[in-house]
Amino acid sequence: MTNSIFLTAVTQRLVAPILCVAAALLGGCAITPSTPQSLVPATVDSATKHPQTVSVAAAGTVSHVSPETLAEALTAAINKHKTFSRVIQGAGADYLLAVVIVNGDYPKFGASFTVKIDMAWSLKRADGTVVWQEVIKSEGLAGAGEAFAGSERIRMAGERAVLNNIAQGLGKISKLKL
Repeated sequence: MTNSIFLTAVTQRLVAPILCVAAALLGGCAITPSTPQSLVPATVDSATKHPQTVSVAAAGTVSHVSPETLAEALTAAINKHKTFSRVIQGAGADYLLAVVIVNGDYPKFGASFTVKIDMAWSLKRADGTVVWQEVIKSEGLAGAGEAFAGSERIRMAGERAVLNNIAQGLGKISKLKL
C-alpha cells in the first residue's frame, strides 16, 4: 500500500510539469500581434510597375493580423516593390485594391506548424469597374527549432502565409495590362 501511495504522489508531481512543457512546445495560448513590417515580402515576381495610383482597403482578420496591420503591410509592399506609382489614402486614386482575409487554418498543436490563409483580392478602377479579382491561397511554415513556444511558431507560420499571399497578389497585379 505504501508503494502505491508513493507512486501516485510521484506521478502526480511529474505529470503537471511534463504537461506544461508539452503545451509550451506543441501548442500555444496568446499570439503576439504581427507588425506590418513582418508581412512585407522581400521580393515579388514583378512584370510591370504600373504608373497609376492606388488606394488600399483591407478587411477580415486572423488571430495575429488585424485589418489595419494588413492595410499597412500592403501599402508598404506596394511602395517597396513599386507595383503602382504610389498609394493614396482615401479617395482620388486611379485604382482601389481591396484585400480580405477570408480564411485562416491554424493547427492546434505540433512541433512544426503549417498555416494556410485564403485572401480575396479585388482591383477596381476609380469608376468601380472590376479589373481583376481572385482568392489566393497560401501557406507558411515554422519549424520546431525556430522558437521554443508554440504560440511564437504559430505567429511565425501565419506571418509567412500572409507574406506569401501578398507576394503572390502583387505579382499577379504586376502582370495585368492596366
